[in-house]
Amino acid sequence: MSDIEKKTSKLPKRPAKPTAPDSVKVTKSKEGNPAWFLPVTLTFLIVGLVWIMVYYISQTVYPLGSGTPINLGAGNIIVGFGLMMVGFGLLTRWK
Repeated sequence: MSDIEKKTSKLPKRPAKPTAPDSVKVTKSKEGNPAWFLPVTLTFLIVGLVWIMVYYISQTVYPLGSGTPINLGAGNIIVGFGLMMVGFGLLTRWK
């Protein structure tokens, strides 16, 4: 290579990034979820699913159907989905 080619092949140096003052820097929170968060969330999700499954498999007799003193009837679906919605609502707070 000739001297002219060596001079043209050099790239200019990139300017240094300006540093932000400490008052502007964002610090990451090292706090995670509490220890009870995941078990409670999974419990709501699983209990809601099992509630609906038992209602359908027992042909509307259980958990609170015609075979019990308190007959919710189709309200069992609302209870099951309500439990699952609480679980999904907790999942929105997952960190």
